[in-house]
Amino acid sequence: MNLINKKDLRNLQIRKLTEFGKTQQKQLEDGILKEKLLKSRLLHQAENVGISISMALEVDTAPIIAALWEMKKKVYIPRCLPKRKMEFTLYNKNTSLEKTKFGVLENHDPKAEVKNDLDLIIVPGLAYGLDKNSRLGFGGGYYDRFLKKYPTQTLSLVNSIQAFDQTEWKIEDHDVPLKNLILIK
Repeated sequence: MNLINKKDLRNLQIRKLTEFGKTQQKQLEDGILKEKLLKSRLLHQAENVGISISMALEVDTAPIIAALWEMKKKVYIPRCLPKRKMEFTLYNKNTSLEKTKFGVLENHDPKAEVKNDLDLIIVPGLAYGLDKNSRLGFGGGYYDRFLKKYPTQTLSLVNSIQAFDQTEWKIEDHDVPLKNLILIK
């Protein structure tokens, strides 16, 4: 099998997911993925959950975060640090957010509670190889570095555009496979 260049696949996925984001199908799939997550054993066993605030082309995490709060879970969102590192900060209804140069909303309060030993991290991405639970992210390596340092239970919510039966890109030594994928099918 000829592997697709990661940069080319990222650009293709961003285009496809941006278009998909304008459809009813995306809203439908986001709802299905949310319901599957809320019924998952992994989520019910977790008290401290890491999750990003989604961008338009990603699975919508706003209703998931609202549901986590209702379930009395502690929600932590990622914050990028220098040298392509990140940490997770407590997120609640009173948290003030700032948009980064990548267009991601983060908590930049220097007094924010930081917790990196989370019970579950819901990892965002652009593409997922179902054969190896591989993930193609946005290319910064933030999650791979974090998960190498703080191994924990991971899962990703995978819509129909993100799912690849075979991993069609090169898996690097530093790529951390996901432990669980929640799929549409």
